[in-house]
Amino acid sequence: MNNNWERRWHPLLQEWVILAATTANRPWSGETLGKSEDKSPDFDPACYLCPGVTRASGIKNPDYEKPYAFTNDFASFSMEAPDVNLNQGFEQSKPVHGTCRVICFSKKHNTTLAELSQEEINNVFEVWQSEFSSLSAHPKIENVLMFENKGKVIGVSNPHPHGQIYATGYVPKYVDMQRNSFASYYKKHGSHLLEDLLKHEMSYKQRIIEENDHFVAFIPYFARFVFETYIVPKKHIAYISQLNKEKQDALAEIFKNTIVRFDNLFETSFPNITMHQNGPTDGLKDSDLFHYHIEFYPPMRSPDKLKYLAGFESGGGNIINPVKPEDAAAQMRNASIVHYKNR
Repeated sequence: MNNNWERRWHPLLQEWVILAATTANRPWSGETLGKSEDKSPDFDPACYLCPGVTRASGIKNPDYEKPYAFTNDFASFSMEAPDVNLNQGFEQSKPVHGTCRVICFSKKHNTTLAELSQEEINNVFEVWQSEFSSLSAHPKIENVLMFENKGKVIGVSNPHPHGQIYATGYVPKYVDMQRNSFASYYKKHGSHLLEDLLKHEMSYKQRIIEENDHFVAFIPYFARFVFETYIVPKKHIAYISQLNKEKQDALAEIFKNTIVRFDNLFETSFPNITMHQNGPTDGLKDSDLFHYHIEFYPPMRSPDKLKYLAGFESGGGNIINPVKPEDAAAQMRNASIVHYKNR
């Protein structure tokens, strides 16, 4: 029962995570998942993200061969948002200036990032870097958040392999919290939080999944979700745009291995939320202390069960992890980096 029924401190979000590994063995009569493989065609003329298709806006996609990025036709933010400024007691409002970009990872409708070649993954990273550089240079943009929602259980409405970028005129809550954590740690210790955390994890070893010359993939001590995984540069950088070609290739390689491991855990296309956490671009000095990294939030806790945020977690604010991070990391290490469809 060691390491069970305890609170673990999350140093980036400044909150407690509950570890209750016995809950994974509760009798289960709720909803379960069955394996289902996508039998979609390579090209779907009804898909707004496929090459050559005319989208709902009337704009026609080019016949792209490599990753293709465009501005979302139905964006959550706009550079033309009205300049509303209201401060009347309980009624306060501000403009939501920004833009939303869509990146089609592949022209093939029925594939995923995990099934792409290493060269194709490298091409996606080049687009991520390029998009971040151009969006962060805009004077109205204070943060660029890049992410992928994958899988129907996450709420994805279009299965075509794609990610999104929300470039906003303000800094989102969790990004700002992480910036504050990085800054306060540096001011107290004179060193970078994630660099020191990596040294600790690499010394302990049991939560490490994989490492190369420049990056480490691991499940952190304070993981909120069973297979929550971080990929962190060994040396501090604040933004993905600061990676040179050698480090970008190293990141693309460990990234591909990680998402292939996810699929191989249960031999299914693993639903996931992938976040690129970059420093804000609002010009504040402490933004340079932000440590760029990738965070994966997979909702699956077992081959047939999802992790739901129910009453205590939604209303109380502390997430309960039903599996020890050390055990989850062992499962990830043992998963093959050769995709199960190719074995």
